[in-house]
Parts: sequence; structure tokens; C-alpha cells
Amino acid sequence: MPNPITFAEALELTANARRCVLLGNGFSIAQAGGNFSYANLLEHSGLEAGSPIRRIFEELNTIDFEEVMHALEHAAKIEAAYGANDRSELFRNDAGGLREALIHAVRDVHPAIQYDVPEAQHQACAEFLNKFCCLFTLNYDLLLYWVVLNSEARQHSDGFGLGDEVRGFRTFRERAHCSTYYLHGALHLFLNEQLETQKRIVTSATIIDDIAASIRWLKQLPLYVAEGSSSQKKSKIYSIPYLRHCYERLSELTGSLFVFGHSVAENDVHIYDAIFESDIDKFVFCVHRPENGWDHIRESLARYVERRGDIEFHYVDASSANVWGASS
Repeated sequence: MPNPITFAEALELTANARRCVLLGNGFSIAQAGGNFSYANLLEHSGLEAGSPIRRIFEELNTIDFEEVMHALEHAAKIEAAYGANDRSELFRNDAGGLREALIHAVRDVHPAIQYDVPEAQHQACAEFLNKFCCLFTLNYDLLLYWVVLNSEARQHSDGFGLGDEVRGFRTFRERAHCSTYYLHGALHLFLNEQLETQKRIVTSATIIDDIAASIRWLKQLPLYVAEGSSSQKKSKIYSIPYLRHCYERLSELTGSLFVFGHSVAENDVHIYDAIFESDIDKFVFCVHRPENGWDHIRESLARYVERRGDIEFHYVDASSANVWGASS
């Protein structure tokens, strides 16, 4: 195993170049042990194993609530067309139950308000993020949104600033200044009927309450790319203009890219394909517990090392970044 350098040393190596960061689930896990993964939504939904709705997830081989929701809604329409009104009503009711299960899961796995994250951790994370000119994230939770929103410097924006607030939403505009990209969507992002991506704005007690209201009353589900194969994820990304825009910005990077909190999973090959199709000249990978994780990282990155011999590869001990403060 090569000796990893510190985060401070990596910053020195990239001081004269454009510097961006890709955040994975480890970014969220490092904050008070949080683990906001897509799979956790299903596990915390309250849907009992063996129940009809849970079996639909199994039959479709998915953990994507949206996919199951569409299946139930389509089934209700088909049953109605055949005159089976009782069955149609059953499927409509189950679709409503699934929306309530998603609300329950979101409330169960996610901090209710931004103030549940201590101010010192907010500040430490803002200092970390402000080292970079653009942020890419694979996470769907609100931690990055909260930190950027409450950073005194307000260095980063998400591209929703030009749109007027309409019924609690703002629409993404490509011409707006944007340095924060949600590659797989996020809890506070929704699609309208024109496939425009909209950001939910706080209009009640908390953003979680507003997200819950959007799911319950507007029957909209948050925009996020659930777990699946890399090709399945890429297909969904290319079907939604906002996600495609974010993905293309990743493939057009120059300068240096840091990766924090990601394990180079096989189902995220599309992300690394985009990275190594870009024009970056330095790739800095933050390794969690290098003494234990190096072999896996080396094997996972080997194909890219061979593909792009013109890129400098550097490895950082992730703990030296102190993303959420010294205690993280």
C-alpha cells in the first residue's frame, strides 16, 4: 500500500488548478453516523415483509418507490378498464399507502431540521466545501443543501436561483449560476409534468414537512436515482434533462477532482466513465481507513489508471479532511 498523503498536502498539490469534489455516501455517514442510502428508505418504510406491496418490490427486483408507484397506478387503470372496480380501488389505495410509507421512511432516516446538525459541524463542513469551485454529489439527503444554504460565504449555488417561487417550488435553469450538482437527484428535488426539475422551498415548519406534503397531496415523489446497475442508472439520468445536464458537467471537468466518501462501486461505473472522459489532470481519492481499504480501491481504480496514464493519481487518508470537524 502506498503511503497516503494528508488532505492538506493534496490541497497544496492542486493549489494552482481548478478544484472540484465528488461526494459519496461516506460524506453523510461521517456526519453523526448517518446512513441515508436508498435501500434504507425501504427498510424504514414500515412495509412488512411478505405484504403485497413489499412483494411488488421483490417481483420487480427494485428498491425504487417511483417504479412501484407507477406499477400500482397502471394496475389501477387496467383493472378499471376491465370493469374490476374493487380491484382498481385496491391498487389506488395501495399507491396511497406506498406514499405514506415513503413519508414515514424519510422522517425515520433523516434529521428533521438543519439545526439537528451542530453549528460547529456546519462550519467545519462549509470550510471543507469552500476549498472547491464545484460540488458533485451522489447523495439524496439534505446535508449538502443545508450546509451550502447556511454557509456565510454562500460560495456555491444550485441553479434554482433565477426562477420565481410558484406554489413552493423553484425551477432549475441551465443559464443560472450553478456549482452544485445532484448527479442522482435529491429529496428536495421533484419533476413537474414537463420534466422540469424543481426545488422544494421551505413554506411550513421544515423542509421535511414540505417534502412530505408534496408526496402526500401533490402525489409527487422526490427525484432520485435508486440503486440498480450502472446502465440502469445511466438510462434514468439521460431520461431527465436536469440529471443529464449534471452528468455532462461532470464529463467536462478540467483541473483536479477529489473524491470523498465513495468506494468505486460497480453500479456507479457510469460516474467514473464520465470522470475519466473529462480533461482532469489530477485525481485525488480519499480512502476511508487506508490500512484496511487499499486493496479494494486499487483493484477498483486499476482500469482507470490504465486508461488515463496522463493523469496524476493521489491517495488521501480521508480522516485528515475532518469534513465535519475533528470529531468526525
